[in-house]
Amino acid sequence: MIAEVNWDNFEAKFAANKQETFEWLCYLLFCKEQNRSTGISRFKNHAGIETDPVNSSGAVIGWQAKFYTTRLSDHEQEFRNSIDAAKTRHPALTKIVFYCNQDFGQDAKKTDPPYKTRIETHAASRGVEIEWKTASFFQSPFVCEQNVSLAQYFFSLQ
Repeated sequence: MIAEVNWDNFEAKFAANKQETFEWLCYLLFCKEQNRSTGISRFKNHAGIETDPVNSSGAVIGWQAKFYTTRLSDHEQEFRNSIDAAKTRHPALTKIVFYCNQDFGQDAKKTDPPYKTRIETHAASRGVEIEWKTASFFQSPFVCEQNVSLAQYFFSLQ
């Protein structure tokens, strides 16, 4: 079985609280990816990342969910601020996974857009690697097939 990812359905179904619902979806997926079936500790308005970081294969990983209705390029400073806050609160942090509901636009002359490179360079200067899970991730077999019940709940109007 496979589920279709339809962002219009997501926005219609969760119009009143898109960001909070997107955070929940990403939390569930992150927990599945990190084999944390009992969840991850967090605080209300957790600074920089959504939950406490997890240790995985020698890395200390945090995550952040960003649901935007505007271009990713409009939010460069917000990404940088998240990196700074996360690293300040969790000095051992080595990686942040950013879940975004949009894909990056390709630069006219090279693959990565300059603002994406600047965010990654900023993170590297703080000793943090960035992993991007953009719209294409939500269309992956991991989401649409392996976690079909989640995909159906969040992206179907049923």
